[in-house]
This record gives sequence, structure tokens and C-alpha cells, in this order.
Amino acid sequence: MKRSAIYLLLVLLAACAQPLGRADLLNFIKDGKTTREQAYLNLGEPSAFFEGGRIVCFRLGRDEGGDFIVAKKAGFAGVTTSLIMVFDEGDILSKHSLVQVKGP
Repeated sequence: MKRSAIYLLLVLLAACAQPLGRADLLNFIKDGKTTREQAYLNLGEPSAFFEGGRIVCFRLGRDEGGDFIVAKKAGFAGVTTSLIMVFDEGDILSKHSLVQVKGP
């Protein structure tokens, strides 16, 4: 029984140590080509909306695996970068920017 518990603990610890990030997370983003739908499908719900939804923001963290989305409900803990995306009236990405988030 003890061995099973220790084995389970080791498996859980190993799973926790896996990086969350993906090096290719943002590779789909192309100004003038990426649609709003593609952005939402790849990144989920934005953390903020401006100008009636024309501008959306996503909170990103980074680890040894690459970038990952930080949930809005998590606040800014673990956020390293904000991805700002500006869409035109046809819901096509006009431009985007990665903005470094300053720590406390």
C-alpha cells in the first residue's frame, strides 16, 4: 500500500512539473489574415475588450515550454505579456502587439 501511495505521489509531482507553455501558441497570428474566430478558437475568451470589442487583450505567461494563456480570474499572477489584437469591421486582424507586463 505504501509503495502505491509513493508511486502515485511521484506521478502527480511529475505531472505538475510539466511546462504549460507552447512554443507555437502564437504562430497562427498573421496581420491581415487571422480572423476573430481563429483567435478565440486558439486562445479562448479574451481578458479584456475595448472600443466595442474591436480591440481584445489576452494575458500570457511564459515558461520553459513557451507561451500559455493566463485565465482572467487568476488576475495578473504569472502574467508576463499582454497580447493586444485589433480587428477591422470584417473581423480580420489589422494589427497585433505583445506588450511586456511590469511586475509589482
